[in-house]
Amino acid sequence: MRLNVFRAALFAFGLTVTGTAAIAHEFTAAIFVTGDNRESRLAEAVNGFLLAADERDGHPAETSDGHLGGVDVQVLPLPAEAAGRVVGLTGSPQSSPDVLVVMGSETLTSATLSEFGFDGVLIHTGALPDNWATEDAPGSFAARYRSAYGTAPTEAAAQGYNAARRLDAAIRPLDGISPRRALETSLADTVDGINWMEDTR
Repeated sequence: MRLNVFRAALFAFGLTVTGTAAIAHEFTAAIFVTGDNRESRLAEAVNGFLLAADERDGHPAETSDGHLGGVDVQVLPLPAEAAGRVVGLTGSPQSSPDVLVVMGSETLTSATLSEFGFDGVLIHTGALPDNWATEDAPGSFAARYRSAYGTAPTEAAAQGYNAARRLDAAIRPLDGISPRRALETSLADTVDGINWMEDTR
């Protein structure tokens, strides 16, 4: 892929320095969309991500964009020039995210990002369930997405949701995003799929 695209975004958001440690019991997750139609896909991915982040552990007077694994999550949509359609974010993300969710067909590796000083956790969205768009069951992802946003989910929305569910499953037993090796091992366990119908409330 063209690394200059990532270089520009990394510089713009201060990712060329070592990422700062997450504040206790909160972390910043950046969602980086590559490829065509980035504005619409980024907005839809954020919608899906937020749906998952709102499923459990909510509380009054929220100061974050939701919770994953019982931990406050702040969402940072990237690249900035594609974030014009993103809505619904109320948190205060760090400029150097702890987790970078990459959406797109291009291959991006931790080694590539390390060239620019990013030392957080890299996650691709992972495989989607075959029935991700089915609205037959009231508690299905597609039905809940339509209820929340008034429209059927796109694949980008499903990918954002899937990434968030994978993070939730990996973070919950750790009560945070460390130790890093344990987090990355758990994320690797769900790259081929995760059961969306488990633990949605």
